[in-house]
This record gives sequence, structure tokens and C-alpha cells, in this order.
Amino acid sequence: MSKVETVPIGRLEHLHLSVSRHPGTTLFSLLAGVFGDRPQGMPEAWRRVVHQSVRAEDAAALRSVFACGTPWLPDSLALTRGVRDAGPGPGPGAHTSGVADELDALDAELLQREIARRFGETAPEHWRRIADRPRRFLDAYRRLANSVWSAFSPLWRQADGLLLREAERVGVASVSGGLDPLLNTLGAAVRYADGLLELPHACPSHLTDRGRRRLVLAPLASGFSACAYSAEDPDLIWIGYPLPGLGRLAEGGDAEPRTASGRLEVVLGPVRAAILRDARRRPSVSETAQHAHITVSTATYHCGQLARAGLLRRTRHGREVRLHLTETGAALLDLLS
Repeated sequence: MSKVETVPIGRLEHLHLSVSRHPGTTLFSLLAGVFGDRPQGMPEAWRRVVHQSVRAEDAAALRSVFACGTPWLPDSLALTRGVRDAGPGPGPGAHTSGVADELDALDAELLQREIARRFGETAPEHWRRIADRPRRFLDAYRRLANSVWSAFSPLWRQADGLLLREAERVGVASVSGGLDPLLNTLGAAVRYADGLLELPHACPSHLTDRGRRRLVLAPLASGFSACAYSAEDPDLIWIGYPLPGLGRLAEGGDAEPRTASGRLEVVLGPVRAAILRDARRRPSVSETAQHAHITVSTATYHCGQLARAGLLRRTRHGREVRLHLTETGAALLDLLS
């Protein structure tokens, strides 16, 4: 069983944080979700689009990597060289060429070195086969990734407004003291506390002792539970997480986000902001669901995210679960309201 790993990034007020709109992270997440054993919460219609775009022999080559039962993949395959540079920019369409650049930059010798550095003489059989014939594997990888991106890129372009909105949300959180709850409610299996970033899988020891590094957030337009990250770059850590508002794209509706009414809504989103405000009166989960005009199951999910971020506390009273603001939640309300 893999253990949780903690990586130091320092205090949030000193954190160098940016948002990346590089398409390579979304493409990599798509590949992992469709051809691996790591569900990304991808809508079934999108999954069919991806499946229908690739050759069976190329898909088989990818499954040997993505469905191998280990959470590690070489950074060079993650298509994220451009993450450090792809900031808010003029729009995701302007960064679409980044996928071609990433695929052109795939290097057989680098892939061999990464496999050797990770496993030494004990590489699993599928990685040994790839290390023996890396160019053959990379040719199949390029063909498949190009096919998938050609099929999916129209959806990526439709996500323009959502990506701009997310960059704004992170910016507001950075300047208003809301980074702690934001990092802990991304929807990815990553947590922050006391200067440490908690990752769900163990990292090689040489990756965890580098001190403070730049943190790059990479919203993923690939699924409702998409999650990817890397701590292998000596200068930065990047975290991929589900793009807020993705449901509007999946439903085929208007992808333009609704205008938020205040800073708390920008940082937490309108539903979680409504739940947090309502918690001042210590409602039950069903009462706050009615207040926010959502189902009880949806309210339960969002309350869980707010509780994990340390903003809410839940107590049981008979058959009811009641919500209470924590000191941190009350302070955030005072700061952003």
C-alpha cells in the first residue's frame, strides 16, 4: 500500500503561486482516465469520443503503462514541460500548439534515464520493455496523443471562460487570505497544512527535501474527479485538479461562468459560499440544502469539502447532522464578506 507523502512548500503568504492553462495536463489526464485504471470522472460521451479516435494497437501500448498498478509515470510522458510558462494568457486556443510542442520534445534517451533513475536494476517488466525500445513506444504514444487531442480540442476551447474564471478565483484567494481553504477544496487528493503539502502517494526521498518551491495549479478539463501532480521538478510542484464549472460543458450548455456576487463566492464558489454563510445559524444539512437550492446529497458533498478545509464542523443531533462554523471559517467569512 502506498503511503502519504508530505512535501514542504512554506507558509502561504510567502508562496509563489500561479495558474497554468497549458493543455498538456488535460491531455495527460484524458489518457490516464481512458486507457488506465485511474478513473477521472470523465463523462461517458467524452470517453467515447476519445476511444473512437485511436487505433487499437496504439491503445494497447498505452494500457501497458497507464494500467500497470503503480501511480508513477515519467515526467517526460506527462506533457507538462510548458506548465511553468502557460499562465492566464490570451485564451486556451492560443496554447493548443503546446501539445504539438510537447509531443515533438519527447526524447527516447530521457525516457530511458527516467526509468533507470526511478527503478535502477529492478524496473517492472513493462518498463524494461519500454526502456529497451523507447523510440517504438514513443512513436505509438505520439500517434495516440495526437488523435485524442484532435478529437478533444474543441471542448478545450469551449472551456476558455471557465479557465479565465479559475485564474481570477485563485488570484482573489492569494490577495485576500483565502489560499488555505482554496488549496484544501480543489477536489484533488492533495491537502495543505502548516507549510506542508500532503500528496496521496509516496515520492522518492530526493524529491521531498528541496525546501520551498513554486506551486503551479493546473485546472483539468478532463473529468469531475481528475487528479494529477508532480514534485519531480527541482523548481516547482504542479497540481492538476477538476476545473470548476466543468458540468456546464458536460451538459452541452453555456460554458460561460455566472458572475459571482462577492469575494467569498469567487474563492469558494457560489454553493460553498452559501453553505458557509448559512452555517452561522447552525442548520442541519437538509436545511442548508434547502437554503442553497441543492439536493441533500450535493450539500453533503460540499459540506465534506468545507469540513476538510477546516471551515466547518459537523455534529450529530439525533437523526440530524448540524453544521457549525469553525474559528477559521468565521474568520474567512469576516475577511471576504
